[in-house]
Amino acid sequence: MVVGILMIDLLIPYRETIKERRNVLRSLKDMVRKKFNVSISEITDSDDVNSRAQIAVAAVSKDSSYLQSILENVYNLIDGFHGDKIISYKTELIQYE
Repeated sequence: MVVGILMIDLLIPYRETIKERRNVLRSLKDMVRKKFNVSISEITDSDDVNSRAQIAVAAVSKDSSYLQSILENVYNLIDGFHGDKIISYKTELIQYE
């Protein structure tokens, strides 16, 4: 079994309220969930809630190459809609026996 994790740091343009910021992130998460069968969550530290967001995507599979492909497709989807907002990203695959 392989667990894949994709972490993406985003720069969220200034929003007047936290509610507006949450709506931007919610639409992004809903879009990913609708297209892929993955878990996605915001994992931002409370210090940077106004300007930055960090999201994590997780998936499980028996095949590491399939899992890598899924995570790349998730990144490409986010990059296609919010590429100018991506600061950095990291993919990690964890092998379990």
